[in-house]
Order: sequence, then structure tokens, then C-alpha cells
Amino acid sequence: MQVVKVDGHEADDVVATLAGQVLNKGFRVVIASPDKDFKQLISEDVQIVMPLPELQRWSFYTLRHYRDQYNCDPQSDLSLRCIVGDEADGVPGIQHLVPSFGRKTALKLIKKHGSLETLLNAAAIRTVGKPYAQDALKNHADYLRRNYEVLALKRDVNVQLIEEWLVKRDNLNDKKALSTFFKYLEESKELTYRGRPTLYNG
Repeated sequence: MQVVKVDGHEADDVVATLAGQVLNKGFRVVIASPDKDFKQLISEDVQIVMPLPELQRWSFYTLRHYRDQYNCDPQSDLSLRCIVGDEADGVPGIQHLVPSFGRKTALKLIKKHGSLETLLNAAAIRTVGKPYAQDALKNHADYLRRNYEVLALKRDVNVQLIEEWLVKRDNLNDKKALSTFFKYLEESKELTYRGRPTLYNG
């Protein structure tokens, strides 16, 4: 199993960069991690294997699961978190500045405009919502853009995929493969970056 470490970069940025390179080669990607930041990468060709506390086990988390949970597409995930904040990453949302600006308002605006940057650009020149939301987007645009810089996974890390790292997925043997992978992670706790994205043809 290949261990990848790039000095000066977070492991999730390394994974995001490699995942993009794999997709560009026409393959699909499975990322095994409890880090919910990877949800911004989910697509028809990118799945996550993550722990589900309610089931007390790790399980596949797909595009369908994401839509069922959040009622939006993963492309909106990052923009939404920039507005509502992310406690795990220590990023406060706009609610602490504008208490009435909640998730429901944020989701409605992001669904309509597609991304945070498109929303902010629109709010700068025309009315996009109720007065409290309009004022918040105009007055705190820089704050929201800083949140984006903190939460967005970097996809331009100086690392190159080696095709020998790719693993053909055996769908009939997922349980055994995941068991081996998690055992490896447990044995490698001392490493700064443990493991890699699990990559497969498909």
C-alpha cells in the first residue's frame, strides 16, 4: 500500500489533487476517511467510505446519500458551509454576525445561484434576497470569501499520480478490502499522512 506525503501540505489536499488526476484518466475514486471535508468531492465517479456512528461501522457514502441528507448537490456543499460555518474546522458561520441568516436561507440562495462567488457577485449589483440577507452578503462578502479559502480543498498540490498505485476494485470483496485497509491505518498511526485514496477502475 502506497504512502504519500508532501511537505507543507495537508493530507486532504494531497488526496483531492490525486483524486482529480485519477478522474482525468477516466477512472473512478473511493476515498476512505472520516473527514467530512471530502464530501465536496462527491460525484457519480467519487464515493467516500466513512464511519457511520449510528450503525457502528464504516460504510459507502455516495451521491445519493448526500442528496438525501442535505437536499442539494455536493457542488453546493462548500458554498453552503462557507455561509453556515463548520464547527469541526473552527470556521464560524455568518449567523454570529447576522443571527437571522440561517441554513434555510443559505440553502435557498445557493440552490438558486449555484455557488458562493456567483451569489456574492449578484448581491453586489442587485437584490438577491430579503433585506437582512442582502445586507449580510454585501457587508460581509470578504468574510465569506475567507471562509472559502479555509474550507476549500486544494487541488493543485505538487504531486503526481503513479498508475501503479491504482487498484482495480473488486465489488464482491469490498468488506475484506476495507478490513485490510483499516487495519493498515491502525498500524500506521505514527505517520503524518496515513494511507491514500483507494482508486479503482470501473
